[in-house]
Amino acid sequence: MFGSESWQDDDHISGESVSPEQKSIGDTERTEKRLQPTLKFLVAFGVGAFFFLFPVQYEGQTTIPLDVLLGFVQSTSLLAVELFVLFVIFFGAILTSISMIHSHDIVDLNGRLGDSIQPGYWQTSNLFWAFRVVAIPLALAMFFEVGPDWLLSDAIAGTSWDVLMITIVLVIPIGGIFVNLLAELGGLEFIGTLAQPVMRPLFNLPGRSALDSAASWLGSFSIGYYLTRNVFDRGGYNKREVFAICTCFATANLGSVGAVAAILGVLNIFPVLLLLYLIATLTVAVILVRLPPLSTVPEEYIAKPDPEPKFSGSVTDYFQFAFNEGVKTAEEGKSILRAGIDGFVDGTKLTATILGTIMTIATAVLLLVAYTDVFELLATPVVPVMDVLGIPDPETAAIAIIAGAGEYFVGATVAVETDVLTKSFVVIVTSAQAIFFAASAPMMVDMFDDIPMRFRDLTVLLVLRTALLIPIAAGLTHAAASLGLI
Repeated sequence: MFGSESWQDDDHISGESVSPEQKSIGDTERTEKRLQPTLKFLVAFGVGAFFFLFPVQYEGQTTIPLDVLLGFVQSTSLLAVELFVLFVIFFGAILTSISMIHSHDIVDLNGRLGDSIQPGYWQTSNLFWAFRVVAIPLALAMFFEVGPDWLLSDAIAGTSWDVLMITIVLVIPIGGIFVNLLAELGGLEFIGTLAQPVMRPLFNLPGRSALDSAASWLGSFSIGYYLTRNVFDRGGYNKREVFAICTCFATANLGSVGAVAAILGVLNIFPVLLLLYLIATLTVAVILVRLPPLSTVPEEYIAKPDPEPKFSGSVTDYFQFAFNEGVKTAEEGKSILRAGIDGFVDGTKLTATILGTIMTIATAVLLLVAYTDVFELLATPVVPVMDVLGIPDPETAAIAIIAGAGEYFVGATVAVETDVLTKSFVVIVTSAQAIFFAASAPMMVDMFDDIPMRFRDLTVLLVLRTALLIPIAAGLTHAAASLGLI
């Protein structure tokens, strides 16, 4: 199953004999330091980091500014937020339907109309198209509170609508404002470049892959895939590197981890959870890149190999290099206001592609949890492990992790009523699973069909990731709890 011969393609170029160029950071071209772009980078980076990471006191507890802002918006007009949920679900379902009809050659969206709708952005599988459409009657029933009692109960609508939909529709678009300040105005390049010295020794990946990882964490996994695909097409990555980047580093983004934390009511300790999530993600990556199936993917290129130079330099050199890259990007980028507006728009579009799917899947999962024993049976082998690891409410934690394989937001809803340690554990595991079958798995299969990425390999990797994450996340949460951080 994991033999390298199953991946081979005679049309592709072996990279075994490709040697990267040795290059000093001092040999790189530097931009002239100017006050305006430097301030632009510092302000954008500072504002973005402040809203996600800076601890503030609010209503008697320590939290982050983003949580305060979200609470203010929700308390100001809950009705407006609920109407926005309806709008986003309708918007996503309608544009997906138009795009899917176009993909089936029933209508033609070429020209100006096609440029406006961007059908490629909304196109998905027939199954997920159905999920987005089914979300419309579900949303209307829950908004108007008209429907059967089994659907409108607190266990179903109270979680799917009042917790999940309200949280996601606020966190991702509003969080997108500050994420985009980091991603578009130099933060992405600064963080990615600074991480380059650790990528090769720890993960056997080019330093440039740090940018793809940062793009996934600051933007979305789809942005990370796009960057990876772009470099792959130009010979900058081989097949093994692409597979490792997509399955080890394109995990939940900053906004999505915040949304999961908000759903579980632990946004007040978000900086701690984010740190634990990153440690868990990186630890798992160090292990997985050295195991099948990742280790057996051949080092083949689909274009003329263009490996990254091996840079050398001191810590100070790297910091100056990273800062220079950040300032250069900020100088070439949009204004801070424009980047923020674009972040909100992009966040809303991203939400429109996932909200209907999440609502349909979440409602189905919640119904199964409430009225059947399906997830209890699936989680049965995992419960004793949770118990041994000292996770409170081990059965609920196990069910949340199993549900997270479908969609990490859905996994979070299962653990809403649990202990804070269990919630923290669930945030880390579900956010770091990386491969979930509501979006990332089919997107990888479709976008990287020339590797190829196959569902069987992604399933094996998901099982391996989860098996590694459970003890790692348990150890991290217990350590954080012993230090009084959670």
